[in-house]
Parts: sequence; structure tokens; C-alpha cells
Amino acid sequence: MSERQNAFTIKTNRLSDEVYHQLATYAKWRKLGDYISSLILRDLNDSSTERKAMENTRTYEMLEHIKNELAELKTLAKTTGFVGNDSFKEEEPSKVLQLKEGKIADLENISGSLDDDDLEEYNDF
Repeated sequence: MSERQNAFTIKTNRLSDEVYHQLATYAKWRKLGDYISSLILRDLNDSSTERKAMENTRTYEMLEHIKNELAELKTLAKTTGFVGNDSFKEEEPSKVLQLKEGKIADLENISGSLDDDDLEEYNDF
């Protein structure tokens, strides 16, 4: 940050008489710096408030858009018969066969073979 200046110059010939007299009054009371600082802080706060308001508006618009899209998808799903179709329902857990510990598999036909090449890696023991 650069070094602060002790004073700023204001070209008073560009100010209206009302503004000049108001600034002169604050300067006489030695409150001009505080007054200018409060004005700038107010502007900064207003701009951040405006920015937040714009963000809130955009968020609201996005939520409305999503709600509209969802309503359209629901309508489309109903018209195509996708809703209520039982083929996409999950099976109930009670109907799914589960293996329990200790259950022996009943295999009658076992097929397959081992080549000597498959056994070579176990010969090192």
C-alpha cells in the first residue's frame, strides 16, 4: 500500500454553493475527514448490499427455473407412462436370496482344468 497523503485537494470551483458551504462547515468543526469517511463507507456498504440483493435474485431465479423444469419432467413422465411402471421398482429385501454364513453350495457339474504353466508360480515354495 502506498504512503498516505496528509491532505487531499478539492477543486471548489466545481462544487455548488450548497455543497461548498456544507464542506466548509464540517472543515471548521474539524469533522470533514469523518464526514467523508462515513459517506465512503456508506457507499461501500450500499454496493455490497446491492451485490447481495443481485445474488439473491439470481438464486431465486435459478430455483424457479429448476422448479419449472422439474414440473415439466413430472408431466413428461406421466404422459409417457414412465411413472407407475413397476419394472423399475426395487425388489424387497425379503424376496432377495441371500447367502448365509456356513451355507454349502450344491455344485453337481464342475468343469475346468489347470495347465502346468498355471502351477509354475507356486513351485517356488
